[in-house]
Amino acid sequence: MGMYLRVLILLSLITLFAGCLDYGNGGLSGTYESNSNEDNQKLNNLNLEGKTEVLEFYADWCGYCKALEPTMNQLENEGVKIIKINTDKYPELARQFGIRGLPTVIYIKDGKIVGRTVGYAPEEITKKAKALYD
Repeated sequence: MGMYLRVLILLSLITLFAGCLDYGNGGLSGTYESNSNEDNQKLNNLNLEGKTEVLEFYADWCGYCKALEPTMNQLENEGVKIIKINTDKYPELARQFGIRGLPTVIYIKDGKIVGRTVGYAPEEITKKAKALYD
């Protein structure tokens, strides 16, 4: 009985920490018809040069991404500039940023990537996002 309980706990922990990670399709899930011109246009429109921004890569099907929404909305209300990028709509853009799991938050300071958080970590995201503006 003790071994069965240990296996059950281990499987539960693996499921809990796996989150929305999907390594089978370049870090993204589903089948896409990528329009790389559209993705390149989106990347060009980001125009991150010299800017301080937070990029949030998410998918509508990702439960942890949905759970992170209140944190991201609160940060926006506090003046943090957040650009939300749906990986299902812009898969090439996600690949360009090396997105391998969702949600992924990338911190941009003066146009350069200064940090990254992968997975559901609202406290860490809040701390790093606010530190960008200090």
